[in-house]
Amino acid sequence: MRKVVVSASSLPAGRNMSSQIEYIERVGTYGADMYHLDVMDGEFTRYKTIDHAYIEQLREHSPLLFDAHLMVKNPEKIVDKYIKAGSDIISVHYEVFEDAESLIKVLRKIKKAKKMVGLAFDIDTDIKIVEQFLKYIDMVVILCVKVGKGGQPFNENALKKIKYVRSLDHDILIEVDGGINPATAQQCVKAGADILVSGAYIYNNDTFEAIQQLKGK
Repeated sequence: MRKVVVSASSLPAGRNMSSQIEYIERVGTYGADMYHLDVMDGEFTRYKTIDHAYIEQLREHSPLLFDAHLMVKNPEKIVDKYIKAGSDIISVHYEVFEDAESLIKVLRKIKKAKKMVGLAFDIDTDIKIVEQFLKYIDMVVILCVKVGKGGQPFNENALKKIKYVRSLDHDILIEVDGGINPATAQQCVKAGADILVSGAYIYNNDTFEAIQQLKGK
């Protein structure tokens, strides 16, 4: 049985710094293992959210692992800022790169900085593409919704993707993001996921109970 890790999404707390500080302290107190920093630039995604400056300030308020998910059009231009800001894991999106060479260059830069490397795939992207990048990454991020907006319903096609990645590599971390609640969490863990990113479910319910339920307790 794989250990279930809960990464609380920053998205519901919005762009107000005091709200982010309150939320990260609360989820840390009530059992979250990681803080998933949803970084959107308003170009790759419709909405714009927090950036590296938030990470720098939040780092002073929490010992949690910082899981930076860069939903941005040109990650190669800004990844250094997220390395320096205090991220522990940095994930970039496959879809924003023109070719494999440019993607591998960014993945190597993150690894050289001694950060964990994640590669994220939108729900509509063919997950079989991941095979050529496995040796460069520590974690595969499988979106269970369309990238860029919180509160969407879980897409069950994500379960097939989880199973496929797990069949390729027993040890690589698999993170799932979008539409995660106790029911979908259980499905994802059964399929082979390790890390559950949850935003709306944790934010809109009793924090402690929500996190424990996601962990199956």
